[in-house]
Amino acid sequence: MYVYLPKILLAIFCGSLIGLERELKEKPAGIKTYMLICTGATLFTIISIAFSDFFGPGNEPSRVAAQIITGVGFIGAGTIMFAQGYVRGLTSAAAIWMSAAIGMSIGIGMYMFSVIVTLVIILSLVVIGRLESRLGLRGKRTTQMILSVSDPEEAKKIRTLIKRSRGSCTIVNMERKEDETKIQISCHLTVKEMNNFQAAVQQFKGDMGFKLE
Repeated sequence: MYVYLPKILLAIFCGSLIGLERELKEKPAGIKTYMLICTGATLFTIISIAFSDFFGPGNEPSRVAAQIITGVGFIGAGTIMFAQGYVRGLTSAAAIWMSAAIGMSIGIGMYMFSVIVTLVIILSLVVIGRLESRLGLRGKRTTQMILSVSDPEEAKKIRTLIKRSRGSCTIVNMERKEDETKIQISCHLTVKEMNNFQAAVQQFKGDMGFKLE
């Protein structure tokens, strides 16, 4: 029995490391979730091998491993949400799937390989996450805005502001009615960029509305 203990401890360690990275980013699943998934996958793999050893070669251990993949898929699906134009949780779901794979590799005795893969995954999540933030690729969504201004000069300033966005914002429709100009704008920006754009727009005189697409 004690021969399996190092595998369990290593699974707890690797799962907790991935969970810590997710926890620090305030994601839905944290340290305990990843630790349990990785350890559970390791334990099921150990049991599947033990079944084969105990009941003979006619019992195929890969059948249990296949069910681990299916079960983890359901858990990962539970972390994915769609709200306010965002699909959230895809990275967490993929990390859960990867944690199970690491647990399975620990279960069959690939210790060093499992640790290296764990460290590579964490490093990739941190580095690529920072790169996405620096390049402004993270969290972009489409927002529709309708601005109503009475002063033609204000409308010109808004058009100038749109041009400065370098294609991130476009004028979908502009209509002049009586003493008012209605401008419909579509923007594809990150939350931070959208807040800055809204702050710039709110300096103009007139009514405005914002709607997520």
